[in-house]
Amino acid sequence: LRRHVDKGAGRALLMITHDLAAAERVADRIAVMYAGRIVELADARTFFGAPGPRHPYSRGLLDALPDRAFTPVPGLPPELGALPDGCAFAARCDRATDACAVLPPPHRAVACHHPHAALTEAVDRA
Repeated sequence: LRRHVDKGAGRALLMITHDLAAAERVADRIAVMYAGRIVELADARTFFGAPGPRHPYSRGLLDALPDRAFTPVPGLPPELGALPDGCAFAARCDRATDACAVLPPPHRAVACHHPHAALTEAVDRA
């Protein structure tokens, strides 16, 4: 897939997948969606390496991989026809507070009221 991308000619490739291993092999940037909304946008090296994803759902996805903690994301996804006004992941999130009842604006490429900490240089690149 990478041979079809030519940064000099202004071409890019958008790959939509549930296969995080494939995304890790080919992606320069990662966008994670939850309930139809982008919750995180990050540099692939930062996302898959240190400091890792900042959104709790993104962290949960990586922790669910067999070569990592193999821990499933708790709970069930919301009904897409009845999304809450606030963060759609709040019911499944151990970091949720009353602030999560309001939809979080993307802050430095993470749509979360309580993102995990990140290294300053990694955040500035996102």
